[in-house]
Amino acid sequence: MKPAIIVFLAFLSVHYTYGQAYKDAFRADICQCLENESLKRNLTPNAYKNCFKETLPKYANQIDAAIVEQDLNKRYYLGQLERKNLVVAFQYELIYSCKVYFDYLDRKRTSEKLIAREQAKESDLETRNQMVAMSPNAYAYFYRAQLYFNLGNLKEAEADIKKSLEVNVNASNIKSTRHELLLLAWVYEEQEQFTKAIAIYDKIYMGDYDLQVATLRALADKKSGGNMSSIPKLDGEIKPIINNKKDRRKPTIQNTNTTTKEQKTQTKKKTDSSSLKKLFKL
Repeated sequence: MKPAIIVFLAFLSVHYTYGQAYKDAFRADICQCLENESLKRNLTPNAYKNCFKETLPKYANQIDAAIVEQDLNKRYYLGQLERKNLVVAFQYELIYSCKVYFDYLDRKRTSEKLIAREQAKESDLETRNQMVAMSPNAYAYFYRAQLYFNLGNLKEAEADIKKSLEVNVNASNIKSTRHELLLLAWVYEEQEQFTKAIAIYDKIYMGDYDLQVATLRALADKKSGGNMSSIPKLDGEIKPIINNKKDRRKPTIQNTNTTTKEQKTQTKKKTDSSSLKKLFKL
């Protein structure tokens, strides 16, 4: 192997190790912040965001130092993207390493389940049964499965979800069956069949910023004895956060023949910058 290649590989190895070291310390400090917060009051959904912002200044220089890029504009841009990635990734990575954070998320989910079960009525089953009898479609089965789950009838809920998927003409479309599969995964978790639940989460995972599924997967994996090394490897592609709100403005028609490469680049930068500003609320 040529000396230049050896030096380059050694450089990458050191850079990777350095990057991992600061991330481990970063997570540990966020966890400490959450622990301190939990001693004063019950944690809230904003607790993580506040602790991330409070801890970030300590690691800002290390984040930038881990970026290999000579161009200052690109370097700044990549630094912003890395901060965005860390905000998202730490939210499910901390589940493995921060007990107080894991307990908070697990307790929050359990609370939602118990409140739903408290409000569920056995008498509503008659109406759901009539719906299935009148129109045995995917919606009717799923609607009854939700009630069965809230009543604690897990076997019946599982059977109805599977029937819903069976009669759904769009069953092959993961997006159209997302709610059914999320409920089925929860049914498996309640039965401590974590491997089946994790397989479903892997199936419906929609990308780097699908925080809901990434969080649920980490909770299930942690309960089954998993650790951070079992988190699926991302594809490495940086994607902007998608705004789900529909844009009601009239579309602007562009002349593709006159659109230059430079104009496309400027448009992309504006879109990505907007996403970053929304994330950090600058």
